[in-house]
Order: sequence, then structure tokens, then C-alpha cells
Amino acid sequence: MTEEIVNKICKEVFHTQPTEITRNNVGLAGYVYTVQINNDKYVVKTSDDKNLISGSTYWLDKIKDLDIPIPKVISVNTSTSPYYFAMTFIPGKDLGLVYKSLSKKEKKAIAKKLISYQKKIKKLPMAKGFGSLNSFEDKENLFTSWEEVVLNDIKRAEDGIKANKIFSTEYVPKVRELIPGFKNYFSTIRPEAFLDDATTKNVLIHEGKLSGIIDLDWITFGDQVYFLGLTTMALLSMQADLDYVEYLKEEMNMTQSQEKVLNLYILIFCIIFMSEKGTCFNQNEPVPVTEQEKNHLIKIFEKYFEEVK
Repeated sequence: MTEEIVNKICKEVFHTQPTEITRNNVGLAGYVYTVQINNDKYVVKTSDDKNLISGSTYWLDKIKDLDIPIPKVISVNTSTSPYYFAMTFIPGKDLGLVYKSLSKKEKKAIAKKLISYQKKIKKLPMAKGFGSLNSFEDKENLFTSWEEVVLNDIKRAEDGIKANKIFSTEYVPKVRELIPGFKNYFSTIRPEAFLDDATTKNVLIHEGKLSGIIDLDWITFGDQVYFLGLTTMALLSMQADLDYVEYLKEEMNMTQSQEKVLNLYILIFCIIFMSEKGTCFNQNEPVPVTEQEKNHLIKIFEKYFEEVK
């Protein structure tokens, strides 16, 4: 995607050219830009994947009345490529970018607010199955059980590790062999909605407070503890403290079985992080992986594997 395309989109939507365009290097499959038009800011998201755009706008519409701070859609195009939508701008930076500058009190308040939004998302009807869905009608990404979702993510990690050839595939079967021990737990999970990607990214922080939730390309139906696993893994990977995770757990009133499955989920996201090393995503080139980064992920895996096995 180029600024020329964003200029064209702004001409179509706002009937004028932006005075400033800033590329936001976020997301894995789309391109996000903040555009300045006179004294106002807006966000334009583009993608070659029509489902990414239609999924985002679908869920933004579905949850607009749940009193969650999300962007408002101004205009959407899902008829011709490049697909896009324009939305209102919410001030703030991703939680991960400001995390180390936050006080314990601020982290606790952010955790409390986020879990209140997770509870509101549960007001959506349950899906007819499990997984990360572009809509309630999405059958392509629908699984019949939560266990199938977990196994699919493990397989996805395995495929990525094989393709990128940075980590050994030996870690994948170790995780897969743990799954039978959680069958009873998985069978209790209902297809309830939760924000799986509201972690160290997509949670905007402005002046130490949660200002918005963004990048709602899908809504996931299943075990809410999963998002906690990703959040923990993200903080571990950036070598940050886990204070925020502890505050999230307090707000969720975690049970003993949830505490145990959390360690499994951290392992799953650890191999997913391994699989993503060496991937370009929406960058021109993959980010180089140092031996230090590689060893850090291996140490995280070894620690949590000992916790679960």
C-alpha cells in the first residue's frame, strides 16, 4: 500500500486531500494510517483481504451499543480492492509501548477497565461454534469445540516454525502431548464472546488511562483465559513485569483450573511467537532475530513447560 492510495481514499471519503499521513506499523494483515484533515484526525485501514475489512466493520457495528470505547465507522468499501474503511481517531498508544512507564496503580486501573469491557462483550449472543469469527454467519473459521481451536493454533505454529526455519519443531509435539490432560476442562467451555487480541496491543493508553480498543477484525468465541495467555506471553517476550497480568487475574476471579490452563496457553503462544519470527507480515522485510531473542523464547518455553507437565 502507498500514500497515493490513501490520498485517493481520503479524496473519496472526505472530498479533500489530507495534510498529513502517518503509517502505523500495527496489525498483521492490514495497513493502518492516521490522516490529518484540517484540525481533525481520522484512521484509514486498508487490506487486500476483503474479510478483514468486512469483519472489522461488522463487529464494530454489533458492539457499538455496549459502551466500549471503540472507533466509529465513517465509510467502508468492500466492493473493489484495495478494500478499506475510515473511522474516527482515538488518542493513545498501544499498552505495550507505554507499559514500562506506567505505575502499579495505573496498571491496576487499566486491568479493571479492560475486564469490565470483556464482561460487556459477553452480552453478545453465543456463537454456533468456537473460534475467531468475522461474523456470526462465518462458517469458514468455525470449530465444533474449543479443543479444536487450540489444536488448530498449535498446527499453525508448527507450520510457521517449519517455514521460517529459525526454531526447532521439537517444541510443538511437547505442547500437543499436553492437550489430552485438559480435555475435561475444554469440554466445559461455552462459545462466549471475548476480545482475544486486546493484549499489549490494540489497547490504547492515553495519559495513563485506557482510552480505546481497536483492531476488532474478529471476535473470538471460547475461553476468555486465552487472551490472558497471549497478554502474559507478550509481556514475557518484552521482558516486562507481570503486574498487569496479576491485576487481570484478580478481576477475573481465576479458579485453580483456569490458573493451570493459563500456563498451557502461555506455552501455545510461546510457540506461536516462535513461528512468527522471520515472517514479513505487513513489513517489506522480516525483522532480524538475534540469538538473544531466540534463547529468551526458549527459556520461557522451558519454564512454563515445567509448570504444566
